[in-house]
Amino acid sequence: MPVKTEEYNQICVIALVGDLSGENSEATRRSVEEHIDQRQIVDFVVDFEKTDFLDSEGLETLLWIKRRSEDLFGQMKVCNLDETCRKILEITRLEHRFECHDSLENALKTMR
Repeated sequence: MPVKTEEYNQICVIALVGDLSGENSEATRRSVEEHIDQRQIVDFVVDFEKTDFLDSEGLETLLWIKRRSEDLFGQMKVCNLDETCRKILEITRLEHRFECHDSLENALKTMR
């Protein structure tokens, strides 16, 4: 499974493994939908610790998670971005759309 999830106090942490593109993007969306529909979880942290690339489909997936979460009065944060992923967000002018943290612990601390 390219996407691993863990729950911490009604927050779903999505730990990506490999690039956020293609099948990983689809699996990530399915995982988010399952957590919303089955567990009523609306807060998400996307952990990029084991990811070093995302393409346009991956960017769309991040924007989709953020929109889905905010539509349900939740929040979405990103953590552990490497230099390549940070640069991709910067080049696409999306870095200000996401709250980015240097560690999972810091991201979880900022959740309400």
